[in-house]
Amino acid sequence: MTARATGKICKLMMCSGLVLSSICWSNAASAQGSGSDLSPPPALDLSFNVGVVSDYRFRGVSFSDRDPALQGGVDLYHQSGFFAGAWATTIEEYAGSDVELDLYGGYAGEAGGLEYSASLYYYAYPGGNDVNYLELQGIVGKTIGPAQVEMVMAFTPDQDNAVDNLYLGAGASVGIPNTPYTVNLRGGRENGAYDNKWDWEAGISYSRDWLTISASYVDTNYSGINEAGRNGRAGFLASAIASF
Repeated sequence: MTARATGKICKLMMCSGLVLSSICWSNAASAQGSGSDLSPPPALDLSFNVGVVSDYRFRGVSFSDRDPALQGGVDLYHQSGFFAGAWATTIEEYAGSDVELDLYGGYAGEAGGLEYSASLYYYAYPGGNDVNYLELQGIVGKTIGPAQVEMVMAFTPDQDNAVDNLYLGAGASVGIPNTPYTVNLRGGRENGAYDNKWDWEAGISYSRDWLTISASYVDTNYSGINEAGRNGRAGFLASAIASF
């Protein structure tokens, strides 16, 4: 499980599809100063999220042993574009820990019609035995009509408890006009902790006010008769996430 990495802008995009990618980007944009005409935007924007998923998948592989997981996080954005946050999820027992805690910070901005973020993540497993590690992430996105298209790069440098790992991914979320539904597509390739692993996902989400409900199909080319192979096989996912 040394290939784990998640987080916001955009953690939810990479974990279980692009369900909340547009929310992530809109939060970053509002933090940089795009407010209403009636009053200036606040210098700091604090948001929370909590949810339940039928299977915690990251880049196609289940880290909850294909069982449900509880998740939640908090994010702080500054109008300058800097952000920081924390996110946690229940997981299958891993090196003595049954919780993954992600701490992260970075900068999000916009240039030439492109939205981008650069982040540093620290992945901790409370109670685990020497398994915490760091990862660098970058995301570039563009809004094209009702679609949000994004490219992701995540790099884990060689550490005492993690090998060099590179993930390259891309995805799109397309809002269905005049409806609260969004079609989500995502895929990527990972090499290092995994050997040339590919993953892909397609789904649909429903958003209304603070609640987003989604369903998707996810699969990888990672297979085998052991537990790791089982957790990379195809499956259907469902989630309900509340954001405040």
